[in-house]
Amino acid sequence: MPASPLPLGTIALDNDAELPLYRQLYDALREAILEGRLHPGARLPSSRALAGDLGVGRNTVLAAYDQLAAEGYLEGQVGAGTVVAATLPDSLLQLDRQASPRRAEAPAGNARTLSKRGEALSASRRLAPAYKRGLGQPFQHGLPAIDEFPALLWSRLLARHSRDTRNGHFGYEVGIGVPALREAIAAYAGAARGVVCSADQVIVTVGAQGALDLTARMLLDPGDPVWIEEPGYLGARGALAGAGAQLTPVPVDAEGIDVEAGIARQPSPKLIYVTPSHQFPLGATLSLPRRLALLEHARQSGAWILEDDYDSEYRYQGRPIPSLQGLDRAGTVIYMGTFAKTLFPALKIGYLIVPRNLVDAFATAIRITGHVPPSAVQAALADFIGEGHFGSHVRRMRALYAGRRACLIRALEGELSPWLTVAPGEGGLQLSAFLPDGANDRAIAAAATQAGLFISPLALYRLEEGRPGLYMGYASVPEAALERAAIELADILRTENCPRFA
Repeated sequence: MPASPLPLGTIALDNDAELPLYRQLYDALREAILEGRLHPGARLPSSRALAGDLGVGRNTVLAAYDQLAAEGYLEGQVGAGTVVAATLPDSLLQLDRQASPRRAEAPAGNARTLSKRGEALSASRRLAPAYKRGLGQPFQHGLPAIDEFPALLWSRLLARHSRDTRNGHFGYEVGIGVPALREAIAAYAGAARGVVCSADQVIVTVGAQGALDLTARMLLDPGDPVWIEEPGYLGARGALAGAGAQLTPVPVDAEGIDVEAGIARQPSPKLIYVTPSHQFPLGATLSLPRRLALLEHARQSGAWILEDDYDSEYRYQGRPIPSLQGLDRAGTVIYMGTFAKTLFPALKIGYLIVPRNLVDAFATAIRITGHVPPSAVQAALADFIGEGHFGSHVRRMRALYAGRRACLIRALEGELSPWLTVAPGEGGLQLSAFLPDGANDRAIAAAATQAGLFISPLALYRLEEGRPGLYMGYASVPEAALERAAIELADILRTENCPRFA
């Protein structure tokens, strides 16, 4: 079927509107598809061409295309680029509207709409982290070696707190966390990360996203400026954008977030979100001078710092720098952690360690929303930590992951070296590797995923144009599988005619 011209004249994007530009473009294209102005099989312009025609950044177009593809409106075809899907998800809905037009003509006074916060959350759904079920696939990131977790031991601990209905775990959940778990978290964070706190400052949440959502609800009003790392974690961007924050992307280099660049872009942020131990996704550790500069700017500007200390347990060279919270003397840092990467994601237990002046407010919010993990699971985790199983498991996994990381780096420095160079970093469960300038990391990642290699492009984590690269996990895959996957990736890079380093 021949391509239909894209009705550019009907696309009007407003830079001053509350709705993000990519969402405006998404709405315009979706409407054109549903109304038949873009018919099935119609070829859309390349993201670069459409961005030039509309006068917007390429990432704006990519975000709109990605969302439409995820919902089934667009699909990629070899040799044809991006086209309108042959079968549309809203076909039945469209026919229903045509058959019963009066059903779509509700009086204006009866219109049912989302709140502004609901609209913002819906608009930021592209930023929600995407996870795949099951055990690890080649290069899948964000997943520990679940098959190495002591499941029988865990089941015994969980049964210990689930077999007796009189132990209190069958009633309503306990406020901001089971006391034994809060004590265990405070002791662990103090010993391992230099966090200065007591158990009454620990708030147990439903995973890291629950901690992000609670912080955004409690500290941000719509329109508040927030620093986020560029590139950075999609889950944080989604939660913060969903709260209506105005996101200021701050560049990251080998020393972590560039504090001076952040001050130049937005001198008065309400909140600063950082991953100082192991920057997501580039892997840099925030240097001590920048840590001190960040703390000083937060003190002077009145900003809060949300320190996401994910993956801090897994550092393979040198001694870890203490947490930002441990260096804070002004009470500006909120410390965030999760057990998803150290144990298993489905555990869904995260936590915040908040300054004392925030404890009562955060505790009240938790009690009102009821967003707390089951207390029997919390109690089992408290035993797992308190009886020494957690420390033993982390030490064993650190050795395992170090070997798998070394295996991937050998491949990157060997058969993959014509196309990829490892980004600086000393820890974590995944790493980034840069491609030569001009490489299309989205296309390469898409081809790799189609071949069963679950790689993410660095462009996915950017709000601005930046150096192309690939984000690859290694923790959940044995070394032999990593070696085979590296050979497959090299074949894909050749097939895709990826530029090579000189």
